[in-house]
Amino acid sequence: MASWMNIRKGSTAVDISSIANEFPICMARAWIDSSLVPGYVRLSNHVAYFVHEGQVVTKQEFQIFINGNLEWLEYVEGDPFPFEALQVGRTAENEPLFIGSVKVEGVDLYGKVQGKVCYVATDQGVIERTSFFVLVIVD
Repeated sequence: MASWMNIRKGSTAVDISSIANEFPICMARAWIDSSLVPGYVRLSNHVAYFVHEGQVVTKQEFQIFINGNLEWLEYVEGDPFPFEALQVGRTAENEPLFIGSVKVEGVDLYGKVQGKVCYVATDQGVIERTSFFVLVIVD
């Protein structure tokens, strides 16, 4: 099972600066228009990045992934989608969303996996990949 921690800008409950030194980019998720959407956060500037309805959305209130018995599994276009993939969100229509990882300019970034496509928010816009790594549950 995965665990998530609520983060709010200005909150004194959690000091994420110590986490930022070890993990500058973390998996995140947030509610956007009734959808729970996975993405990533750059802890150094306390901004989380998501793709929603084809657009980059930034948030300062989000959840970060803190632990779980999970691993990354490579998904290649045309392969069956892994049954053990961890559902981390859902659309407003209740379609499951998973979290994927892709390299963008040498950096691992996280994004939502919907319909066997990984969507990642970047400063240049949305990147879509049909081959990526997906987070799966390990027994």
